Amino acid sequence: MDSVTDSPNDMELKHIIPTHGDKKRRQLSMSTDQLSLVNTALLGMVWCFSLAMAEENQRPGESLNRPNIIVVMADDMGFSDLGCYGGEIRTPTIDQLAKEGLRFSQFYNCAICGPSRASLMTGCYPWKVGQAPGQSIFRNLERNCVTVMQLLKASGYQTCAVGRLDMVTADNWHDPAQVAGAADRFLGSASNSPGNYYREVKGTDFRRYPKGTPWFKDGKKWNRPDGPYSTELISDFVAGFIEESAKSEKPFFIYVSHYAPHWPLHAEEKDIAPCRELYQGKDRKTLMEARLQRQIAMGLMPKGTTLHDYMINAKPARGGYLANERMAIHAAMVESIDRSLARTMTALEKSGKRDNTLILVLSDNGASHQMAYDKGKVPDGVRPGSMDTFLNQGPAVAALNNVPFRNYKVSNFEGGIASPLVAWWPRGLVSKGRISRRLTHIADIMPTCLELAGVIHPSQFEGRDVMPLDGKSFVSVLRAEDEAGASRVLAWPKAVRDNEWKLVWQNPAKPELFNISKDRNEMRNLVAEFPERVHKMKQLHSKLFSINRRSK
Repeated sequence: MDSVTDSPNDMELKHIIPTHGDKKRRQLSMSTDQLSLVNTALLGMVWCFSLAMAEENQRPGESLNRPNIIVVMADDMGFSDLGCYGGEIRTPTIDQLAKEGLRFSQFYNCAICGPSRASLMTGCYPWKVGQAPGQSIFRNLERNCVTVMQLLKASGYQTCAVGRLDMVTADNWHDPAQVAGAADRFLGSASNSPGNYYREVKGTDFRRYPKGTPWFKDGKKWNRPDGPYSTELISDFVAGFIEESAKSEKPFFIYVSHYAPHWPLHAEEKDIAPCRELYQGKDRKTLMEARLQRQIAMGLMPKGTTLHDYMINAKPARGGYLANERMAIHAAMVESIDRSLARTMTALEKSGKRDNTLILVLSDNGASHQMAYDKGKVPDGVRPGSMDTFLNQGPAVAALNNVPFRNYKVSNFEGGIASPLVAWWPRGLVSKGRISRRLTHIADIMPTCLELAGVIHPSQFEGRDVMPLDGKSFVSVLRAEDEAGASRVLAWPKAVRDNEWKLVWQNPAKPELFNISKDRNEMRNLVAEFPERVHKMKQLHSKLFSINRRSK
């Protein structure tokens, strides 16, 4: 790595962010009022110091101190869907953020939406805070945690949540009045059932999901109009919030939790048509190989990486005549996320908030091969991708989206848990265009945000004990100070990773051991060669998963 000297802005950030020693000395059990007083005092000192250092660099309307933070979460987006991760899908806005920012090649989620969102919001493993295996992914968090939105709001941030409102609060996130305790502004749904991108789903649409997908807005039930595309509703609300923030010097935190590109595959025909041309007459295996070769050229995958036979031979969804349409609609949905972010960037520039805003782009899990509700056909005369159709990707298309990894959403193989992560922050990020190979987890986002905001994670919140963080801040990676990071162990219900080693037991009778540094797409099972390593990995998993599991 090239040596990097500190710029004035980097020096400013070092003074703003508390040291690890400060954290240990101030890790106290606090009531909400005590925590607020302490944070207010600390931030007062920060503001006074920062004003002297940064006044001449200030942009109109821009906070001098703590950064604005925007977390953009895609739903079921594959590892290679973005252009900057090897995809042929056109994502120029996100690709530009990657060029000016940082990409992570070993960032992990929790394999499925509910657990991933629980971990993102709380900084903890999901089974500790209410998302244990076998429980509903729409279940509330346990009252043993606090969310990043709750803490940032308590410390003076303006907070906004848009799209899937899952677990933005440790209270009942199915109740708009409770969501208002964490988000100053919000628009979206409680994600209780398979969705529709053009209208609110009622309980009568899917009998297994009697609650449907009610939409909320700013503390109340909202009658979502039929017709507008959900991603466009999200884009408008985010842009409006940012433009309104220009009137305030408070920093903001925005959680943009997209529905796209989760099934059903819905998109506008004007957006599908150019994507259809991307795939017309193209062989899926050729598309997969092209993605992999771009990843190798970018440095995201090591030379010699090959495609897994399991994914090459993935079966297409029912209705083979729709194979091209499935790829095209999925691509259009991913592109809608990119256009949404372009709208966000315009709003940031207009409001003077651009340079001191950290943007993180990720996915909640790998691409989905599930075929729920998809009958493999569309009614005569109905456009595929319209509100009256219900198509899924199916295994073959999801295999393309997950290149080069094995398996899919829900699985603890790489195809289920590996996600892109793009970080962009003009004022604070050092050395543009880097790829970080640091082992990173979705639970790391909360402590990263707290560190940048100068907020200490409490041992108590609103009179209840709070679980300690499992996540680790990656602020040092943003600053290019600690690329490798300390030795680390990560766990999932059916997998554990110890630095370069990973043990998976999707089939309990047939555990599989891999050296991820040499075999990222998990092709060579080393269980027979390293029995002692297998034993050690099982012990590590037991400590992280079984003993610490506290969900009721």
